[in-house]
Amino acid sequence: MAQVSLDIDEVARCAWNEILQTAPRSTSLFGLLEDLLEPGPNLVWRDRGPGRGTEMRRSFSGLFGRFFARAYLEQHHDFVWFTAIDGDSFHLSPSWRVIRKPRSQTEMPDWICARPGELAIGEAKGSHQKGNATRGGMPGPIKTADGQIQGIRVQKGVRRGSKTIWQSKRPKGWAVMSRWGLANPARDPFLYALDPETEGETPKPEEISELVQAVARTYVEQTALGLGLLMSVDGKLAVAPHRRVQVAGDQDKAIFAGTIITPFGSLDRDFERAKEIASLVPKPDLVLFVGFEEGLLNDYLKGLTLVPRSRRRIGDLSLVGRDGLVMAPVQQIIDVGYSTDQD
Repeated sequence: MAQVSLDIDEVARCAWNEILQTAPRSTSLFGLLEDLLEPGPNLVWRDRGPGRGTEMRRSFSGLFGRFFARAYLEQHHDFVWFTAIDGDSFHLSPSWRVIRKPRSQTEMPDWICARPGELAIGEAKGSHQKGNATRGGMPGPIKTADGQIQGIRVQKGVRRGSKTIWQSKRPKGWAVMSRWGLANPARDPFLYALDPETEGETPKPEEISELVQAVARTYVEQTALGLGLLMSVDGKLAVAPHRRVQVAGDQDKAIFAGTIITPFGSLDRDFERAKEIASLVPKPDLVLFVGFEEGLLNDYLKGLTLVPRSRRRIGDLSLVGRDGLVMAPVQQIIDVGYSTDQD
């Protein structure tokens, strides 16, 4: 049984990314992990873990399962873009869709994720119960996740005359289950990952590249909408007015576009006012700037090929992922202007 490490700061960044995509404009979760975990390098919840009663424990387990699965796939398998699957027939572009297999009774999986040259269907499971996770058999949540992955098709639309023929292509699947460690009663954390294949033809290299870009573009769109960088105007997406900043100490001197987020939600204030607010709350580092590298956003708007950025830390508290999403305490932010360009 191998030891798997996860950077909790990176997990927090993944958590915010997941919330921005699936529940835009939600309040801050950055302090939640730190507040609920025992001090130290291991994933061990304080006392018996979050939630009172079975339903609340199950809800917390499902939510945190998504955060840690995403962090595991980012940190250990180099996936960059995670597009949340929404609906039984989810279109990534006019030519690509993820659809429920006929007669399948399972729920749709969480994501289609991508990195240059590779795709995967991802499903996360979180468990708060001891179960059979460490007894040698396949855990029940993983069996369920495997069924969800097998219950979908990734399809390419090909025009044949006046009709579109949908051809199934075969990406890998990743089912990731995390079970929390507990402080009382003492129990070690556990992570189980399974990588099944899906059905369909082996995609050609050019099809993989095309689908990777479809996933990347949909990911950027979902996250930019969550950040308020894009808005709908007459049924079409347009660039919304947004903040442009740099992070103090960033050797790359990158420009980021985004918003200030606090434990109470997003904050549409000038930076001096935001820094004043940060000085008044118990944990100033929870008043954060969250945004995309502006170059990535511009590439998306121009229809250019999206490529991974460099994952890096800026100082002790700021993080930039390969997807170009930054989170940085407002104290480290340098204001470089407010964009009102909506072209």
